[in-house]
Amino acid sequence: MTTPTLPPNFAEAFTVPTTGGLELRVYRLQKAPDEAAPALIFAHANGFNAGCYQPFLRCLSAHFRVFAYDARGHGNSSRPLDNLEHDYAMVRFAEDLSAITARVRWMIGAEAALHFASHSLGGLAAVLMEAELDEAPFDSLTLFEPPIYPPDDHVERAAALVHAPIFIRWAAARRGTFPDRQALRAEMDKIITYRRFAPEMMEAYMDAAVEAGPDGGLALRCPGVIESAIYGNCPYSGIFEQTAAVTTRARIYATDQSVLPDLHSWAPGTMASIAANMAQAEARTMPGCLHLMVQEDPDACAAAVIDNALG
Repeated sequence: MTTPTLPPNFAEAFTVPTTGGLELRVYRLQKAPDEAAPALIFAHANGFNAGCYQPFLRCLSAHFRVFAYDARGHGNSSRPLDNLEHDYAMVRFAEDLSAITARVRWMIGAEAALHFASHSLGGLAAVLMEAELDEAPFDSLTLFEPPIYPPDDHVERAAALVHAPIFIRWAAARRGTFPDRQALRAEMDKIITYRRFAPEMMEAYMDAAVEAGPDGGLALRCPGVIESAIYGNCPYSGIFEQTAAVTTRARIYATDQSVLPDLHSWAPGTMASIAANMAQAEARTMPGCLHLMVQEDPDACAAAVIDNALG
């Protein structure tokens, strides 16, 4: 394990064992309203880690006892490379969330309210935890555009399948090492969606997304080969059909298509269909934001979590 992605003065770090003998790094934010406050677990997007969301988590910590974690393959959690298809299958993330939730429940007590929020990849874990593992431990779900692909007969299916290989190839080929922070920032500025980050979220990303490289300089904490494998395991996961088994109250946020019409996303219609497929869900748009909405407007996204969980 290397330096925690969330600094010690911000969060207490601990380790939770999970399937396959792997270890997950989990963080309990130091700031919290009080011990009677509801708790919340946050799961990050593919290629990021908990530390990349520090300003967003700080907003949430005024209302919740916040727990965040580095998903397998990310941050300071185990990063196996031997069997990418197996180790990064979507159900593995559900197994990981199950292990983390059990530990958090033990820490907060049996009667405390427990909510869940996620950005992109993290939402798959909560859906599969309920639909496939038959565990529904959360009082609410707030999911910022989870990468749940539409079924074969959906109007957005063809566009989604065109979209998927682009990210698989991009992640596999992305630069993984940098001589210094200036080079890292220059690389991030080449990506149109990263250029839209709020300044404080870019600083958090710059601090947390990399670690000391083996030959000096900096290296991504999520290797491109892992990020690519996760993208590759999403399109044919069959999770859309399983959303019908999710009964937890949920709110799902989608990209605002008016922001960059030429950069069309297939996802908004799919998010609406997912919500319609669930027993207690609604779909909304995050105004003025693309897929990396938490990085673009952390205050609005935090307000959305607070409203859905506590409103």
